[in-house]
Amino acid sequence: MSEMRKNKLTQEWILYAENRQKRPYEFEKKMTKKQTENNTCPFCKGNEYKTTEAIFQDREENWSIRVFPNRFPAVESHCNEIIEKESFYETMPAVGVHEVIVDTPNHNETIEQFTLEHLENVLTVLQQRFLHIKQKQNIKQVQVFKNAGADAGMSIQHSHWQLIGLPAVSKRQLTYQNTSKQYQKEHNSCIICDMIAWEKNKKSRVCCETEYFIAIAPYASRFSYEIWLIPKKHICSFGNLDKQHLKDLAVILKNMLKRITELRDDISYNICFIEGGTEEIESDGNSLHWSIQILPRIGGFAGLEFATETYINSILPETAAKWYRGESKKK
Repeated sequence: MSEMRKNKLTQEWILYAENRQKRPYEFEKKMTKKQTENNTCPFCKGNEYKTTEAIFQDREENWSIRVFPNRFPAVESHCNEIIEKESFYETMPAVGVHEVIVDTPNHNETIEQFTLEHLENVLTVLQQRFLHIKQKQNIKQVQVFKNAGADAGMSIQHSHWQLIGLPAVSKRQLTYQNTSKQYQKEHNSCIICDMIAWEKNKKSRVCCETEYFIAIAPYASRFSYEIWLIPKKHICSFGNLDKQHLKDLAVILKNMLKRITELRDDISYNICFIEGGTEEIESDGNSLHWSIQILPRIGGFAGLEFATETYINSILPETAAKWYRGESKKK
């Protein structure tokens, strides 16, 4: 079974899920793919029996999007065992929801190759599943993410997303929320709204702009070529995006991912949806802006990052923004 333990010094929740050791892994080592035939991939059409039963499938046979519970979940759907508790520490059963969204039936197709219509459909399904998980009892945080490539933590090569409903709010999410509340108290405005206004005025870190969204290389980015996709309007949750927002999000997401894949062959990256806050935060009017963080995995973390959380980034965000705008060929 899975459990969560809180680090007493850092207040971070650590999730333990030993069943994850059984996951199939389709990479020999970093960035080296095994020779895997499509007929052995559990996410390919015709191999549906290799996954758990589908929760959603856009078409019965000729499907293009398929959702099912993760066969090796990080959190369990229920808890039948008693966790041994130690009075000095804090722990809880890791009871929640862990779903997989396979976003294409084609084994080698990647997200930036999707048509805009299909990518919009994928985002719509992600939103539906997000809202479904969010309303479940005892779910405190719903995290939507995509791992692309071995260096980003991908274990199966076939393109897919994951949603995890957690029974506790992560330390990073709490930091976002607390910072937002404090800024709102001091300035009577949203920190992200003010950030957008500043970046639009400066222009040097704006990567792309559409009708409803802006992409920026954040001023203090942790990763080389890191970008944030942010709605221009103050929207606190992925669940609050309307159809026009999702259509526009598909455009800017596809454009930015295409640029990322041009940085180098087989580049790995993570896509993380960052919620504005919990229901408690949303209800008191201090919600943070919703956003997407895209994190290319160029290089890796080492001793300084792990010891101090002081990150070394070899690419200034202004340099990254020039690349995304097509003003520079240097990578």
